[in-house]
Amino acid sequence: MHGPRATQVARALGALSSLGWQSTVVCLDPRRGGPHWRDGLDMSAPDGVDLVRVPSPEEWTIVRAAWRMMPALRDRPDSKWVWIGRAADAAEAAASRTKFDGLVTFAQPWSDHLVGLRVHRATRLPWVAHFSDPWVDSPYLKLSDARRSATQHMEADVVREATALVFVTHETADLVMKKYPAEWRNKVNVVPHGFVPRVTQTSGIAPRRAGPMRLVYTGRFYDGVRTPVPLLRALAQMNAAAPLDGTLDVTLVGPHVTAFRREASALGLDPFVHFRDRVSNEEAASIAADADALLVIDAPTHGPSPFLPSKLVDYLPLRKPILGITPAAGASAALLKRLGCGTAPPDDVDAIQSAVTDLVRRWRQGTLSVEPHFDRVAGEFDIRRTVTQLNGVLTRAFDCRPT
Repeated sequence: MHGPRATQVARALGALSSLGWQSTVVCLDPRRGGPHWRDGLDMSAPDGVDLVRVPSPEEWTIVRAAWRMMPALRDRPDSKWVWIGRAADAAEAAASRTKFDGLVTFAQPWSDHLVGLRVHRATRLPWVAHFSDPWVDSPYLKLSDARRSATQHMEADVVREATALVFVTHETADLVMKKYPAEWRNKVNVVPHGFVPRVTQTSGIAPRRAGPMRLVYTGRFYDGVRTPVPLLRALAQMNAAAPLDGTLDVTLVGPHVTAFRREASALGLDPFVHFRDRVSNEEAASIAADADALLVIDAPTHGPSPFLPSKLVDYLPLRKPILGITPAAGASAALLKRLGCGTAPPDDVDAIQSAVTDLVRRWRQGTLSVEPHFDRVAGEFDIRRTVTQLNGVLTRAFDCRPT
């Protein structure tokens, strides 16, 4: 219904239909105006995609009240676990009516893979489990030892029994698979996120316009893990050296973004740093398209960062300079360096200050633009190319051609 993962899945399935695939999707039947469908606006499925909508007890008031009183009941492995049985029953019923070539599950939520595990065991359909991000190994997953052990068993069952596995970066595949037998690595495929090309391309040059330089971030934050705090401190240092009001305008848009407004205010950044809560995908894209430069913010990691945020891929057709506040080693940094864009470690305030200062300098000089090879590298993430890769994974796993 919303969020980057939902957008990527809908985008991929829609593109697969142009290659001859017909998809039946078991998905949530949300309550209009409820927690998963706040705007209550009707949404249509992509062409070639049929929806089997299944209500979830997650939206029941009594269930949500029970979770507030007993939080330990909530994440098993996530709050969607109460939907697993209903979703599996719906998928098995669909399989009894239609001869499917195979089964695909998309996480997150991780409960989707547990639905797939049940359906695979019941139907023996070949099964592709699309992980996107790491599961047990994610730095965002905070678990007790007991819950981590239980979740590890869940992940191992999925990896063992799936016909094929899909990750969006080699770094994620390496991180997840290093704890499993080497022969299981043969199941792994890397298919990156894809973007839909814009009808009208921009020049890639950000000319000087009236007003300050506009720097935009779209995405979400995870308190204590992935936050804008180092950026805010870097901006405060810049502002102390030379006031930025009238020179720089920073907008951060997305879920949980406004929680950091107080910290920005305490640093004296109110005049030029703005926060907006979740907006529609279309509005987020419009805000990003109006920027002079764009931001990616990742969490610090002890080793190479496995993450390639889908928002980074969504930025590519906008042809804007991108600053990645991301670990020096990792999927995001590797792509940004290939694009000719700058990076700074998320735990190095001085490096972030230097990188933002360089953007402002180039903007003032009228030289803030993407590199000549930007389009060639970005083209690797065109949905028409990435879905061709996914088509190959499905065809091999299902040992068939779509009819």
